[in-house]
Amino acid sequence: MEENSKFEVLRKNLLKEVYSWGEEPTLNKEFIQKFYKLVELCTFSLMKDEDNFFALFTIQMKRKIDLNMATAIGTTVSLSHFILHFNPCIFLECNLEEMKALIKHEIYHIMFNHVKRGQEMRKKYSDFVVNTALDISINQYIQHLPSWSSTIENIKLSFNANLEYERNAEYYAEELQKAMEKLKDEKGPEILERKNVEASRKYEKKHEIWKAHDIWRESKDDYNFEELKELTKNTANNANRGKMPESLKKTLKDLNERPEISWAEYLKKIIGTLPVGYKKTITRKDRRQPDRLDLRGKLSNHVAQILVAIDISGSITDREIEKIMIEIFAIVKNHPCEITIIECDDAIRRAYRVKGIRDIKAKVDTRGATAFSPVFQYIYEKKLRNHLLIYFTDGIGERELSIKPINSKTLWVLTGAEESLSLINPPGEVKKLSNKKIEKNDVTIAIEDMGEITKDWACAANQYI
Repeated sequence: MEENSKFEVLRKNLLKEVYSWGEEPTLNKEFIQKFYKLVELCTFSLMKDEDNFFALFTIQMKRKIDLNMATAIGTTVSLSHFILHFNPCIFLECNLEEMKALIKHEIYHIMFNHVKRGQEMRKKYSDFVVNTALDISINQYIQHLPSWSSTIENIKLSFNANLEYERNAEYYAEELQKAMEKLKDEKGPEILERKNVEASRKYEKKHEIWKAHDIWRESKDDYNFEELKELTKNTANNANRGKMPESLKKTLKDLNERPEISWAEYLKKIIGTLPVGYKKTITRKDRRQPDRLDLRGKLSNHVAQILVAIDISGSITDREIEKIMIEIFAIVKNHPCEITIIECDDAIRRAYRVKGIRDIKAKVDTRGATAFSPVFQYIYEKKLRNHLLIYFTDGIGERELSIKPINSKTLWVLTGAEESLSLINPPGEVKKLSNKKIEKNDVTIAIEDMGEITKDWACAANQYI
C-alpha cells in the first residue's frame, strides 16, 4: 500500500510537469531520472504479481523516452536487446495496473512474433485492420488495460463482427475485413466514416491507436527474423525463472524446439531417394518371357520426376517464383530430372515443363481461392505416382483433401506468415520458405550490452526496494 502511494505521488508530480510543457515539451535530466524511477517501480510491482515472467523479461530491455510516439508504449529491437519506448504524455495518464498491462502487451507482441507476422499481413490489409487484429489477439489475455485499448468485445460491437476467442491475428484480420466490407455494402460508407469520427473524439489525437506499432518500422527494415527469433528465445528463457501465463507456455516451447532443416536442405536429402521408373529397350529381353524376342526388355530410368505446384492465389510474386526455381535447379543440377510447374488456385490453371530459368513463364493472373485437392486430382489422373511434389503455398486452404494422394513424397513450403498448413494431417513434410542462416553477432557487444542493462536495473532495485 505504501509502495502504491509512493508510486501515485511520483506519477501525479510527473503528470503535472507534462501539463506545464504546453506546445513545446522540454525534457530535462531530472524529469528523465524521475520517469525511469516510475518505470522501475512499475516493473518491480510486476515482480510481485503472479506472472512475474513479465518483470524478468522487462529488466532485460533498455528504456527510451519518445515524445513523438502516437501511443503510450512501443518496442524496437537492436543487435542484442529489445528497447521499450515510452511517451510520458500518454503513459502517465495511466494508473499502475494499466501501466503493468501495457508492458505485458508489448511482451506478448514480442513473444507472438508480431513484427514479422504484421509485416506479412500488411501486404493484404490496411494498417487499421492489421493493428487491430494484432492487438485483440493478445489483449484477451491481459487484464486492466486502458480504456482506449482494442478488445474483441468492443470490435464485435463496433463492426458487428462474429469473432471467436483464442484465435490468431491472421484470423481476426480476415474476419474484421469481412465485417467492414459488409457494413460498407449494406449501410453505406457513411457508417464507417461516422465510426472513425466517433473514435477520434473518444480517444483524441494523443491516443492514435490506429498508428499502433508504427514504431516497429524504426528498426531496420531488413529484419533478420531468425536473429529476432533467437533474441526472443534467449530473453524469454532468462525470464522463465518466474511464473509464466498459460497463454505463453506453448509459445516458449515452440521457440525452444530444435530448428528444422530448411526446405532446400530437405529437398537435397530426398532427391537421391526418389523412386525411378523404367524405360523400354531393344537391347535386353523381357525377363518374364525371355523366349519372346518380340517383347522389349526394361532398363532403370534414373531420371527424377519433380512437380512444382505454385499457389498463385496468394501474394507470391514472379520474382519470388524465379528465385525459388533458381534454388531448385541448383539443388538438382547433378541429378537428371524432369521438372513440371503447376500453377493453381482453386483449379489447375497451367502446367508446363521447364529445363532452365529461361523456360519460366510469368504466372497466370487469377483471383481464385486456394484449394489443394486439384493438384492431387491432377496427379491421380496423370498417373504420376512416382513424382515428387513440392507445393509452394501461403498455407490457407482446405482442411481436408477431397482425394487420397497417390504420390509417395510431398514437400509443402509455406510462403506467408502462417506457421502451419490449414490441412488436418497433411501428407508429407511441411517447411517454411525462409532459409536464412543466423548470422553470428559480435558476442562481446551483446555481453557488454546485457551487462550494462542488468547493472542499471540492479542499481534501481537497491535504491527503491
